[in-house]
Amino acid sequence: MARGAGDRRWLAVSMPELRTQLSALVDAEASAVAITDVAPLLIPGLLQSSSYTREIMVAASVPADEVNTRVALRMGRKDVIMRRDEPVRYLALIGEAALRNVLGVPALMVDQLRLVLELSNRPNIDVRVVPLRSGWNPALEGPFLLIESEGEQCIVHLENRRSALVFHEEEDVEAYRQAVGYVAAVAMAREETREFISGVIEELGRMA
Repeated sequence: MARGAGDRRWLAVSMPELRTQLSALVDAEASAVAITDVAPLLIPGLLQSSSYTREIMVAASVPADEVNTRVALRMGRKDVIMRRDEPVRYLALIGEAALRNVLGVPALMVDQLRLVLELSNRPNIDVRVVPLRSGWNPALEGPFLLIESEGEQCIVHLENRRSALVFHEEEDVEAYRQAVGYVAAVAMAREETREFISGVIEELGRMA
């Protein structure tokens, strides 16, 4: 990423490139002052339980000898929103589908959603649900991560099954800032979100 800093975008398609980009992503999160996670279909990585993360990776056929390492890495990334000294401001805009899509067994989802509720109590963490009835909004184009830093380059990270892309040019980053505004405008308020998630937990509890 450092060598390609003069490029308009950083694209990673091979495993070595993806690993290098992931390392750079972790560094960017560590130095961030604000992170916005738009996650229409899955619980955002920084809010995931280890069981939920593991279920995703096993179902996605991640090599068995890599699962533990990847789970540990994702859990370690939570430090940026959990640390006592200057935790990053974190906004999670989560699609309703992510709450209702049962990964594994209902009990696993119940535990995951309880963790989301617990973390949403922290003053630096703002969780909002984007309802299915909200109509078109930029979240429907796919998940993205907006990482903002003071005095440093702000970036947008996008990831799919085979590749990852980082935008760092200001005009690209600004387009995603505007997208965040559109998504936030149709999302539930903080307290409404908490009530909604509690209701989904009750529904899943009846299924368990």
